[in-house]
Amino acid sequence: MKKTLLGLAFLGLASLAFAQKKADYSKVPSLVKETREKGNRKLADSLAQDYIDNYLCRLKVDQLMNKDNLSFISENLNATDTRGFRFFFKQRNKINSVLGRDKAEYAIRYAIARQFIPKGTGQNSAVVDWEKIEHTITAKFGALGQEMVYGRRMGYYANVSDWNNFAKYYMLYFERALKRPEYHINGITWPLFENVNDPKVLKFACDVVMKYAIEEWYQNDAAAWDTYANLLYKIGKKDEAIEWEEKAVKLSNNTKEFLETLEKMKKNERTWLETANNR
Repeated sequence: MKKTLLGLAFLGLASLAFAQKKADYSKVPSLVKETREKGNRKLADSLAQDYIDNYLCRLKVDQLMNKDNLSFISENLNATDTRGFRFFFKQRNKINSVLGRDKAEYAIRYAIARQFIPKGTGQNSAVVDWEKIEHTITAKFGALGQEMVYGRRMGYYANVSDWNNFAKYYMLYFERALKRPEYHINGITWPLFENVNDPKVLKFACDVVMKYAIEEWYQNDAAAWDTYANLLYKIGKKDEAIEWEEKAVKLSNNTKEFLETLEKMKKNERTWLETANNR
């Protein structure tokens, strides 16, 4: 009860202040953070949205376009029918020049997903009309919305072990989103190595996705090097595969699993389990 009353007090005071235009807006970001930390996400979201719509988005452009203001909007962009979302969607390039590469796109995709992707799409039992979802989101938000849907479909098909569709949407997603992924690339690529045999998809995962990821993010990641080596091996580049697996072994201080994989490569043995899907 005490917590509820405190929340109502916050809401009442904040709403009154906004209504009377007497709020000390400089304190709102800390109030939002404090409210969220207390576990009242709904109230925090409401305060944040009020602050964005009724204060930030009414500033002059040169006042609005600073890192603190744009970061606050980015971190609280939870719906698409708001002034903050419309501003981010229209001003992506300018916003990225302040926040960094693709920061606007990350926030926009999150807001679209939160509003339009049904809860439970990560569960095996969920029945999802992906064609309808993709059509609706693409019609509203264009290529960026479709990119987000591709990623969600990829994750869904991995969860339900539909490896043919997983492979399809892995390619569609990373053809667009490789430089701004929502997913841990090594984590999502390993099941592709284990369960997909399509040479075109494997080559794309190896020569495009993992190669870029290693250069950009995994310069010292033995697990990523192991994934890359396994992909090289599966597409027939044995010598390169052994070279990279040896690097993974050395970097990981002789991890047993990597040593076993290296020995299999040298003996021309499978490094992946044989299943009905990948025979």
